[in-house]
Amino acid sequence: MKINNFNSDEKILRYTNKIDYFLNAHKTLIVTELDLTNKCNHRCPGCCGHNENNAELSKEQVEVVVENLKAMDNKGVILSGGGEPTISPHFEYAIKLLKNSGQNIGLNSHGMNLDDNKSELIASNLEYFRISLDAGSEEMYHKIHGMKANHFAKTLQNIENFAKTKQRLGSKISFGVGFLTSKITQCDMESFVKLVKDRGADFAQFRPFTGDTLDITPQLEELRAKYEDSNFKIVASYQKYKEMHDTSDRGYSKCHGMFFSTVISADFKVWACLHFRQSKRHFLGDLREQSLEDIWRGSRIKEVYNSIDCANCPILCRNDSFNRTLNKLSLDITNSEFL
Repeated sequence: MKINNFNSDEKILRYTNKIDYFLNAHKTLIVTELDLTNKCNHRCPGCCGHNENNAELSKEQVEVVVENLKAMDNKGVILSGGGEPTISPHFEYAIKLLKNSGQNIGLNSHGMNLDDNKSELIASNLEYFRISLDAGSEEMYHKIHGMKANHFAKTLQNIENFAKTKQRLGSKISFGVGFLTSKITQCDMESFVKLVKDRGADFAQFRPFTGDTLDITPQLEELRAKYEDSNFKIVASYQKYKEMHDTSDRGYSKCHGMFFSTVISADFKVWACLHFRQSKRHFLGDLREQSLEDIWRGSRIKEVYNSIDCANCPILCRNDSFNRTLNKLSLDITNSEFL
């Protein structure tokens, strides 16, 4: 079982062929976030999804997406939202198609809809599964997810049940539970870790709410010293917390990451950034009209790249860490031959 260390700045350098494509404008795509549906049965007040239009990919559209991802030599697919992926009527079908096409699959879910069949499907086919709990108490769960105490209890039971399913099947999937950090949620960090560890998850993951600059690194180190062991890890988006002390200078002006990471939304459209689904400025193309490869070779993607003002993007965004790395490829370095 391998746990993601969220070191995107290092991971991007593993794909030397993709970087070569980047420099020569070709098939650069590495990871795609795929929204099967915009529908969701949670009521998170701070939801970063886009479920206002209740769009949902059809079975035929799922097939087209998978064909396009394979043609682009895409490596990984994150089933996310949008809405809640597990309530899509084609959730099982999408996983089987993606797996058969050679894609590695990850899943972000609120975890409340799990049953035995879904758990076995996930444990048998996915590389990672993260449940977004974001609370260590019923009160915080209601505040962050807008759901009641019985829903919190149900999700905790599903975490425990999935851990048992994973063990029973001998699955190597990386299974963790996520927590979004802010001044509001900070008080629940330790109780959250206890709940997650006691229910058999492989790891607890901390990451900041988009745009939040609370650095919880000191607390993280305390929790790691207290709760980590050979069977349980505490991980975090350390590169984001590291940059929080100075968010005034991003170190880049262009979003290079949009060529390596994209979003296909539940209305069958492609976007340059998960933070700007449904933004006209970030719209790359409609899969009803173009293939993914045609979009990547077309003029629109370059127009979007040149028009994006990174100063208006969320601080510490999804692409931030590898934007910092990729920006170094275009720096004018004096005496570069003298390594």
